[in-house]
Amino acid sequence: MPKANSPPFQRARQPGQIEQRREAILHAALVLFQKKGLETVTLADIADEIGTAKSNIYRYFDSREHIYLRVLQRQGAEWEKRVIPALEALKGKGNVARVAEVITDAFIQAEEYSTLISVINPVLEKRLAPNLVLDFRSAFLERRKRFARVLASALHDATFEGVFPLTIHIFTHVAGLWPLCHASPGTEKLLKDPEFAHLNLDFKLEMSRFLAHFLEKTSG
Repeated sequence: MPKANSPPFQRARQPGQIEQRREAILHAALVLFQKKGLETVTLADIADEIGTAKSNIYRYFDSREHIYLRVLQRQGAEWEKRVIPALEALKGKGNVARVAEVITDAFIQAEEYSTLISVINPVLEKRLAPNLVLDFRSAFLERRKRFARVLASALHDATFEGVFPLTIHIFTHVAGLWPLCHASPGTEKLLKDPEFAHLNLDFKLEMSRFLAHFLEKTSG
């Protein structure tokens, strides 16, 4: 059933209307991913969120995974808006510890992006046309290039050529570390018990340590 107070989700025929429908779907998907997690959100859930039938979603996206990729790209752009200006501000005066802190904080502040990164590999393997995977990989490559340029400028004696091949390891480390540091509600409650406190992992601490060690070698 449509959500209360939601306008009817009518079929779009004009380019502007089509874009509005796409935006509505992506926004609804992000809201649901935040609430329920990607693994449990279905196309039917997204359709219900915007007040339409599941079949109408296929007019704009091929699958739930297609929607995920578009949401991920959007959130990646938001992450860039945080990390690039912060690293540019360090140009010529950054040190490894400060650069590591800036990058770590950018991932923490872009919580949605960091969460979505953690499920990227299984998504890419499911129900995606090769052209969609290529589109995503191309966009991700350009993001890594932009990141590498500002990262190299912020680190003493670092170069784009030296930094760029290593940027992939920063993203993959976030993908593995983020879920370990952000447990499910049930596990999180259990970890609050003093008996299990030593099993807790702090993302800011662990990511900063990794980056400091990683970047020290890069800029050495």
